Amino acid sequence: MLHPSPFYAAVCRSAALIAAVAIAGCSSPEVPAPSRATLVDLVVVHRSGGQASTLEGVLRPRRDIGLGFKVGGRIAILTVQVGDHVRKGQVLARLAQGELDAATRQARADLAAAAAEAAQAQDSAKRAQGLDATGALSSADVKARALAATVAAARRDAAHSALDRSRTMVADTVLVAPEDGIVTDRLAEPGMVVDAGSVVVRLAAGDAEIEVKVPETMRLSANATADISFPSRPGGVVQARLRRLDPAADSVSRLRTARFVLLARPADLPFNSSASVAILSDRVNPHARIPMAAVSGRGGRGHVWLVTGHTVHRKSIDILELRADDAIVAGLEDGQRIVASGGDTLSEGQTIVPAGYVQGSL
Repeated sequence: MLHPSPFYAAVCRSAALIAAVAIAGCSSPEVPAPSRATLVDLVVVHRSGGQASTLEGVLRPRRDIGLGFKVGGRIAILTVQVGDHVRKGQVLARLAQGELDAATRQARADLAAAAAEAAQAQDSAKRAQGLDATGALSSADVKARALAATVAAARRDAAHSALDRSRTMVADTVLVAPEDGIVTDRLAEPGMVVDAGSVVVRLAAGDAEIEVKVPETMRLSANATADISFPSRPGGVVQARLRRLDPAADSVSRLRTARFVLLARPADLPFNSSASVAILSDRVNPHARIPMAAVSGRGGRGHVWLVTGHTVHRKSIDILELRADDAIVAGLEDGQRIVASGGDTLSEGQTIVPAGYVQGSL
């Protein structure tokens, strides 16, 4: 068996070393710097109770005014029908004025007679002044004429008041609209005799409102709103704003009456129409339910990590209640993103990489 020469072996070793160095130089990769971003799960905040509470309501006028005459009598004219739009000061009805006109003429005549008597008595009293000093009249006669003048003046004033009262009664035989509105009821007809104060016409005035009975446990804020739909007008939804909420509930039904003002009333929709009132609970109770693992802190105060872009920031919250794996908190807004868990490892302004979103029962 032949053996290679020492020279040949040295050449081979040199060639192998050169090839190894060349291969190592071509295949050596750059080692990347380690990333400082933290991988976290996120959750999107929604207000608790996102579903609407739907109640039945009725379309009402803000003011329901019963109009009647201040004096009794027989209705001569009734000029309006149910559904008519009326203006302030418009004549709605009149009573027969025959007897009142006669009474007014009599009062006018009585005033004229009383005024003449008062003038005559006053003139007699003036002429008598000083005659007692000359002996033409006694002091008693002078005083009697002055007293007669005073009595005659009082009778004249009483007759004037009677005439004013008679004129007022004539004016009260005319029924006018106190403000703009819609006639919702007509409770009398021409020829009927009505008593003073009895309702002849009902007038709906002011803004259109929705009257709804709400449970006494439902809390409504002063600026609460609702979505209103009407079965008689399918497909349309109108927003309404809370105007009044009764402070006490009915002792039997345990319901309170709420009044919502319609921001836009559907055309030709009659009063007393049924309405469906959808009150969103997030407008009633603006709290959020989030995973308990997202909350740091206990005892009513805590914080979460709010995600803005690719960084996190500490957000203080109020812890209201703990329910199983969730926490009811206040201080967060709809649509905000927070870190779902692992907040103890984060710091203010730290960069994060979203691993995904967890589903919360929010």
